[in-house]
Amino acid sequence: MKFLAQDKLQAFLGHLAGESRVVAPVKGDDGVVLFRPWSPGTEVELDVLLPKQSAKEFVLRQSETYLRYGYAMEGEAAAQVDDSHEAKVVLDDPAERKAAQDTAVTAHAALVVEPVNDAPAQVIFGLRPCDARGFVQMDNVFGGYGGFYFDPYYNAKREATTLVAVTCRDPRSTCFCTSVQGGPASTEGADVLFTQVEGGFAVEALTDKGETLLASAEFVDAAQAQVLYAETVKETAEARVDAAFDLEGIQEHLRANIEDPGWHDLAMRCISCGTCTYVCPNCYCFNITDEMVEGRGERIRTWDNCFNPSYTLETSGHNPRDTKSNRFRNRFSHKFWYYPEKYDSLLCSGCGRCITHCPTRIDIREVLSVMGSERTAVPATTGEEA
Repeated sequence: MKFLAQDKLQAFLGHLAGESRVVAPVKGDDGVVLFRPWSPGTEVELDVLLPKQSAKEFVLRQSETYLRYGYAMEGEAAAQVDDSHEAKVVLDDPAERKAAQDTAVTAHAALVVEPVNDAPAQVIFGLRPCDARGFVQMDNVFGGYGGFYFDPYYNAKREATTLVAVTCRDPRSTCFCTSVQGGPASTEGADVLFTQVEGGFAVEALTDKGETLLASAEFVDAAQAQVLYAETVKETAEARVDAAFDLEGIQEHLRANIEDPGWHDLAMRCISCGTCTYVCPNCYCFNITDEMVEGRGERIRTWDNCFNPSYTLETSGHNPRDTKSNRFRNRFSHKFWYYPEKYDSLLCSGCGRCITHCPTRIDIREVLSVMGSERTAVPATTGEEA
């Protein structure tokens, strides 16, 4: 274990910033703490336990262009859509051009496609273990787990990212990481774990990326007293997180209660704003749109949320989740039923942001305690609003 003195933190971050982008929790002028690109002289905020949003937006961006396209006259097919990127011609073959002509693309035009995938090296410093674990849960979705889809855009950014987590010394009343197989000092997903001790940080490298970071001259070997104090901090923090619900049988009970009218009652307070999904370090749903002006276009991926009334709206006009309670049910069932069936993991790391920031104070712990347990049959409720 290494030790980094508190007064060496700025120098360490400055060293990192010379080689990559550094992202850290920073308090804005409005007093809100957010993960933001760090620059020398900026104070890192570690006294506030959780920034308002997780750092997932630096790997799965809120909005990103990942494809540009346009049309070039035949003979100009190598023309670029954007001079800063290499273009790829996909309709330069005679057979493809004929097919394109049948779909309103003129025979003398070729479609030029330019992939956009910028993935700068970055270090995200000051994550809490629940946030670091959120990246692991998204890795399952985008990383080809079980032979499913491998997303080159997400994975390029993920590979270029080093995660530095900080042990939670003072968990909030809304924290429930220990109920979902995590903890205030969990190392899952992190490359380095910092634990605040007297005068600085006891620091552990957890991966090869972490070992590279700890090669910096600002680190010295930790004294035995510092190592023991760090362990005490971890144990004390874990003891302060209350048990929220029992995971045993929760998946089976959610399945059994899928038609239970209790979903309607719990969803009555929900206003379908989607805040819980946007602040969550694990939610990953997105939408894809094409925007085209005068023959040139962009394909854009943006965050979506399962409370959006049009989230599952089909082209036919049918919506299998046309009522609010069905969309409400989907969020919790996805995290503790659908996702575990597919990825053998949970889609929740217990950070509690959804509780803290819900404008109507819906508590995921309450929902799971009620609908994730054995229920007595109740007559169906009618008259639900969408």
